[in-house]
Amino acid sequence: MHADISPPHTSIIILNWNNWRDTLACLTSLRHLSTTHVSLIICDNASNDDSITQLTTWLKTNFSPDEWLVLQAPISIFPTHLPPITLLQTGKNLGFAGGNNVGIRYVLTVGHSSFIWLLNNDTQIEAQALNALLTCATARPDIALWGSTIIDYTQRQQVQCAGGCQYYPWLSHVVPFYSRMDVQQLMQLNPVLKLDYIFGASLFFRADILRTVGLLNEDYFLFYEELDYSQRLKKAGYQIDWCKNSWVYHKGSATIGAGQKIDRQKLQRANYYENLSTLKYTARFHPYHLLFVSLLRFTLKSILLLKRRDFDLFPSLWRAYRDFWQWWCNNI
Repeated sequence: MHADISPPHTSIIILNWNNWRDTLACLTSLRHLSTTHVSLIICDNASNDDSITQLTTWLKTNFSPDEWLVLQAPISIFPTHLPPITLLQTGKNLGFAGGNNVGIRYVLTVGHSSFIWLLNNDTQIEAQALNALLTCATARPDIALWGSTIIDYTQRQQVQCAGGCQYYPWLSHVVPFYSRMDVQQLMQLNPVLKLDYIFGASLFFRADILRTVGLLNEDYFLFYEELDYSQRLKKAGYQIDWCKNSWVYHKGSATIGAGQKIDRQKLQRANYYENLSTLKYTARFHPYHLLFVSLLRFTLKSILLLKRRDFDLFPSLWRAYRDFWQWWCNNI
């Protein structure tokens, strides 16, 4: 007589900030998952558009009232189990790490998920994407964090990266693995990748790792959270890897100002946090590189902004350096 063994439960956390259209497209793709032991947690980072109205309307239209729940952080009374969908309002814009951490704490407190999948809201997934991750994780329980094959959202045969990237600390430069390769060509390969970090659009964690190593580092409001966590995992003796058959289609930079319609305010914010987070990461993990990196980066960024005539981005670059050195002086 064989006991029934249920597949492991996965909580999928999606962070929304003023971008409900992409979030709904992502959620719609998740409805086609081939695996059913799943809870969805939508964390809204205090959007000031009509995201909450749109998301609530979608939930009311597609699910019965007992299938979803709306909560406001900080949560005083937790449910006894995770409903299929939770809309969790964080209360303020906490950034990528802070907003996702609200969802992670919620999942860990209720406590029956084996895996937690952080998925960017500007993604859509293949139906087998989660099943592939579960297969990889079951076969290799020594791996703490998995990345997916990230594919371009519009050019759906073009790879953005295979799981993650290499990082060159002297240059603060990122090189994605197999970027721009045809996805079918990539599927014929079986490379052993030495990933420096997992790409942040798809981060598949063993839940127990988040209890042991901790949550995302909220010193980073935007950018470098996944680099920081990957380094922390490695320092704690854990491994990261790529799950080839988990396909995730990714727009990229949907909430930070890049794309066909460039929002200059969003671009200024992205420029600020990219530089600030680069310097914080370098100070934390490559302190002997800090002076060189800060000078080189400031020089090259300035030349690039002049060349592109992006004069409006200079103030955000200067503010990033000013705020970093203040942060550094307070933390040394």
